[in-house]
Amino acid sequence: MKKIVIISTCPPQQCGLATFTKDLKQGMELDPNVTIDVIAVCKLGQEQFDDSVRFVIDKDRLDSYIQASYIINEEYDYCILQHEYGVFGGADGIFINNLVNKLSIPLLTIFHTILATPSLRKKEIMESLIARSHAVVSLSPKGCEILTELFPDCDQHKFKMIPHGVPQFDYNQQLAKEKLGLHKNFVMMTFGLIGRGKGLEYAIKSLSGLDLPDFKYLIVGKTHPHVSAREGESYRYELQNLVEQLQLQDHVTFVDEFLSDEQLKDYLTACDIYLSPYQHEEQISSGTLSFAVGAGAAVIATPYWHAQDLLRDDRGILTPFHNIDAMRENISQLYHSERLLAWHRYKARHFGEQTTWSLISKMYLELLYNFISPVRSLEYYENYISFDIRREA
Repeated sequence: MKKIVIISTCPPQQCGLATFTKDLKQGMELDPNVTIDVIAVCKLGQEQFDDSVRFVIDKDRLDSYIQASYIINEEYDYCILQHEYGVFGGADGIFINNLVNKLSIPLLTIFHTILATPSLRKKEIMESLIARSHAVVSLSPKGCEILTELFPDCDQHKFKMIPHGVPQFDYNQQLAKEKLGLHKNFVMMTFGLIGRGKGLEYAIKSLSGLDLPDFKYLIVGKTHPHVSAREGESYRYELQNLVEQLQLQDHVTFVDEFLSDEQLKDYLTACDIYLSPYQHEEQISSGTLSFAVGAGAAVIATPYWHAQDLLRDDRGILTPFHNIDAMRENISQLYHSERLLAWHRYKARHFGEQTTWSLISKMYLELLYNFISPVRSLEYYENYISFDIRREA
């Protein structure tokens, strides 16, 4: 029996990293030969965790990271680090390096953010983590390309690409629409924690002037906790005011909730179009985009890095940054063409069925067990995305 520990945020914390950790853990636990615990990172006392959390790192206390390293070395065979700069304490999250530098067991690091031009300190943090890791995972081919360019002197064989996992969907769209009271609607959706930079104002403006009977655009998700702490609900109020100014109240609905797994699956299964209007190119991974493709939605996205990789081969439509007219035209085309809509939905579903968490988790276990190139994952991904992984990574 192998014991694995994951360092990350985790439920009941509400963020994409916590959801990723939960799903990866559940997928790996399908293997009867492993047990998996979590070492959670948060401001101490803010959350009540279940028994699967072995230890809670106080984000801002360096000694807490050191204590965690002793526990990991003593009790576990493998360690998985979910890395985002803002999760950990110290300048740019540097406290996590103090923990990693004390590990004596194999470490797998998953980089959820990879910057093409990081600050000197962020680059040094990454370089140190890479040096201590037995393998480093990017969730997209672009991430492996950037790692190779940023760190040419590091062991390039460490860099692996494993796509973001998705839930298992049943694809029964009519039933999902009926459950949500949307059976008479053509449904477009965006979900995720709300904050500036998500481009939701562009999405709302793109609906102005369109004559789309029975069209509903659902903006699903709570305000990001960091945004809420900094500015409250001001961005949400701005979006709601914009809807009123453009007289789109009958077409745009805000669902101010952090959805449960089952609720999210219902909403994604119900939607015809998924809109991902991020306005920053350097988005190396998007769990929301991956889930939408997995659900078999017809996706329209701005050309941020993950979208460029994931939406190849007609798995979606790229629409230019800051171009409301182009976004409006793409929405109109999918609304009016059942054939085009069905084609993109088919291509997305076909890919999504290959990226369920049960399959993705096996790739992580293979990587942990032998720390050599996960051949099956690379071959599978090359079959479904037109990108030469071995050349680039």
